[in-house]
Amino acid sequence: MLAGRWINIVGSNPEQYKELAAGLSRLTGGRCHVTDCSPGLSPTLKFNAKAGLVLIDSMEEHPGQALDILLQCRKSDKKLLNYAFFNAEPNSRLEKLVSPPDIRGIFYLGATNEQISKGVMAIFNGELWFPRRVITRYLLNQAPGNEKFARKEHDILTNREMEILNLLSTGAKNTDIAEKLCLSVHTIKTHIYHIYKKLDVSNRTQAVNWATNNLC
Repeated sequence: MLAGRWINIVGSNPEQYKELAAGLSRLTGGRCHVTDCSPGLSPTLKFNAKAGLVLIDSMEEHPGQALDILLQCRKSDKKLLNYAFFNAEPNSRLEKLVSPPDIRGIFYLGATNEQISKGVMAIFNGELWFPRRVITRYLLNQAPGNEKFARKEHDILTNREMEILNLLSTGAKNTDIAEKLCLSVHTIKTHIYHIYKKLDVSNRTQAVNWATNNLC
């Protein structure tokens, strides 16, 4: 059991998470904390020396909301936190935009409290909780000699550029990205120019395709 370990449930519908929180506490023995991450709010995350897990709701009210929440959580710079998504749609772009080490699993829409609890226990025991197709893609992408993946995104893009690329992948416009990141539209255009140069692409569609194929 997970006595004393924190499970953070994050999303924009906190009232709907109470049943899940109660179920996880009962089935795992962990301590559940529900935090509202509606637009304009920052998540409050709890963890201790035994680490913690953040479950992010990916039943999106607008494209990219789950990734927006992930970026906000990562800004907390809490090294002992791992992440997983719940309410995910099978075969969604989200599967291609997440990967270990800090993202440890995906729970799909319709998963029961028992199924999520089993996965949460596995994650705290050091395991990954992804479907076989996601694990297979990730392992193939790491294979030696795979030139397509020779340059990892974190080696060639800055953190800010990665944020913008992820938002581009959701279909966000320059004005939307500027508002989200509290930057000017001119600054966003400059970052996008550098992204194109580094990825050797010439337009937004090619950059999004690169993200889809390379951010596994």
